[in-house]
Amino acid sequence: MKTRLLNVLLFVLFNPFVSGAQTGNVTGIAINLEGTLMYYTEEKSGEHALYKSTRSASGTWSAGVSEDSFNEHIKGYTVQTPFLTYDGQTLYFSANLPGSRGFDIFCSQKNGDSWSQPVQLSPVINTEKDEISPSLPAGNHTIYFTRNGLDSDCYSIYTSEVDISGWSVPRILPAPVNTGCEKHVHISPAGETLLFSTDRLTEKKRKKYSIFQSTLISENIWTPPSPLGNTAKEYNEFTPAIDYENSMIFVTKGSTDSLTCRLHSYGAPVFKPYTVLKGVIKDEDGKPVEAGLTVQNAYTGELYGKSNADPLTGKYSAVLPNNALYNISFAAKSGSRRLENINTADNTQGQTLVKDITLTDKILVHVTVQDAFLDKLIDAEVKAYEKTRTAKVSKSGEGQYRIVTPVLENVDIELYKENYVKENIYIKINDYVEFPEMFYTVKLKPEMRAGVINVRDISSNQGIEANVEIRNLSIKDDKVRISAADTGKYEFNIRKDCKYTVSITLKNYFYYYAVWKADAGRIGQTLDVHLVPLNEINKIPMPNLSFPEGESTLSPEASGELACVAKALNSNPEYTAVISLYHLNSEKELTLAQQRARSVITFMETCRIPKTGYRIDISPVDIVKVPDISFVTNIPTDKK
Repeated sequence: MKTRLLNVLLFVLFNPFVSGAQTGNVTGIAINLEGTLMYYTEEKSGEHALYKSTRSASGTWSAGVSEDSFNEHIKGYTVQTPFLTYDGQTLYFSANLPGSRGFDIFCSQKNGDSWSQPVQLSPVINTEKDEISPSLPAGNHTIYFTRNGLDSDCYSIYTSEVDISGWSVPRILPAPVNTGCEKHVHISPAGETLLFSTDRLTEKKRKKYSIFQSTLISENIWTPPSPLGNTAKEYNEFTPAIDYENSMIFVTKGSTDSLTCRLHSYGAPVFKPYTVLKGVIKDEDGKPVEAGLTVQNAYTGELYGKSNADPLTGKYSAVLPNNALYNISFAAKSGSRRLENINTADNTQGQTLVKDITLTDKILVHVTVQDAFLDKLIDAEVKAYEKTRTAKVSKSGEGQYRIVTPVLENVDIELYKENYVKENIYIKINDYVEFPEMFYTVKLKPEMRAGVINVRDISSNQGIEANVEIRNLSIKDDKVRISAADTGKYEFNIRKDCKYTVSITLKNYFYYYAVWKADAGRIGQTLDVHLVPLNEINKIPMPNLSFPEGESTLSPEASGELACVAKALNSNPEYTAVISLYHLNSEKELTLAQQRARSVITFMETCRIPKTGYRIDISPVDIVKVPDISFVTNIPTDKK
């Protein structure tokens, strides 16, 4: 099969263009894949902000308007070099926001019409040096950016890949791409064409930046960069970005004697790229295999072509036209084979697919186990049975299992975890002869226990409506749904053998708080709670606020009880809570009690309870005593 190199840009037709009414210094451009939306960063009178412009059907761009939902996060800081991912959902940029060391790379997620709080990328990416100009190909698994060196004005281009363990240590792109003074970078969706600004053709005493391009030949090997347009021009060009849909290249352009840049665009013919499929063909031991590839159109059966993998490395590649579905058969001389369906890109930008192929005469079944309610990976006991024997099961990660079984052998998979409902999967392997790998996700349902809480007034014993909240202390993010069956009667289901907190609050009543373990002996029976009016109580013990010996940090149970106190104060602002902490009569214990009081105060502050709403009394005692609480009305007697 013939291989076609992808050159996105061949030449540039100069076509000066300015978007909207720019009055400041433009420091970066980001364009969506469809060429209908542009973001750019601009400095006006010392203030940095992100602006948005849209392209009309006639091809004109609107005046830029402030992207307020983003700018509220970066007000007072410098932001530059934005990049919009090709799915339009994430904005990468460089800024000197809190937590950064100079300029670092951040990202913000699109949420409807607004942008999320920026998140700083890994310290592997961001260092004490300046990192700017992020750019990612489609798929968002690789990032290109520039980092300065000894000369703060000179940058080099770096790249890093991300997987489940995070971003890899960035590697610098080799010569001839980097000369040591590249400013900004832009990578094509297929990850094969690189645009960047560089001063490589000018004297270092009077730097002049122009846009160059380079094409990826193979892994980390790039063609010698070539300039776009006339390098003799007497102005700087920075921050290249491409409108792939409308064949335009955008840059920020400014005089070599000025620090101010404006938006400009040029006509830039963009070829429709092919989808590139590449990878390594291996055997079950991970060794390269000499194998052949046969490519057919999945709908017509028409033969598209044949090729062979490298017999020494097992590397293969195929260049496929877009907008089609292909069947690719991989076959080794030993008889092992595999069939893959490849759906090529349905847009003019194309894609690069990396798929390593393992040829085997066995079937691999991958099973992922999740909690049915949390969609969280959980470990389980997994067994697999073939017709006459037990299949081999191995664990490949948290909640991840791999089952190896011969071709044409059906398999029955059994999944079990304590306190969960058992599940079974039956797979007819003979239906999947051409597909040696299958993937299943099983959601195990936890065993649940029913509970009922009756909330009554202590004097009348009548049911009263209250705010009831149940939280799982054992499993984070586990939400308990509570339904009101009748006045003061609440029903719910919670997991077996988990630890929960029950909190009940109601205006003019003292709160209720308890820790409840959902075991067979306790859950399933009714819990009767009698709420006491605040004006009828004296001091009530707070056992959950007891601290372990020598410690001053609040436990989850203590935080839960204090949260109830906060809710009671919010509902009853006419009362002041008096929290009494006790300590053995010594200077050391007094200091520890003061530290514990500070923990309580900090928590109440996070709940936005004013200092007038509570006070903490610290008293010496002869023996260890449980903290307690009382409520005092703070309304003058004549106004009660």
